Amino acid sequence: MTDSRRQLLIKQVDTRLKTILTANEYKTNAGAHVFDWKDRELADSELNAIIYKDKTCPQELDTLNRYINKLRIEIEVKSKAASTTAAMTRNILDDIYKAIGVDDTWDGLAENTEPVENDMDIKQNNKIAGSATIIIEIEYSTNKWEF
Repeated sequence: MTDSRRQLLIKQVDTRLKTILTANEYKTNAGAHVFDWKDRELADSELNAIIYKDKTCPQELDTLNRYINKLRIEIEVKSKAASTTAAMTRNILDDIYKAIGVDDTWDGLAENTEPVENDMDIKQNNKIAGSATIIIEIEYSTNKWEF
């Protein structure tokens, strides 16, 4: 059984985010800890981390039996507590944008990928921790009743 286009795209996103390593000429090694829908507190050993979630996918009719899908993916960054937490968080954001820009059609599975927004926050509870979110929208076409 073949994976849906959405699942194929998610596999591409996962693979691409995992390339974010200094050995691949990125600023950080955040690609060492990439998670799909990880919804729990991460251990220090799992930071710096990237968590992605494919939340919504509005569809609009293109032609009689073709639909344009706009898959929104929320990419979260969780960074280690350190004296440079803010700078590290910004570097991870930059790495994610660079990785997506390598091929925004995801090996031809999509027509385009657009950044929607990003935000960043630094919190200090019992330690400083950085977090950020990037939302991207991947546009792709499917037949009616395909996903």
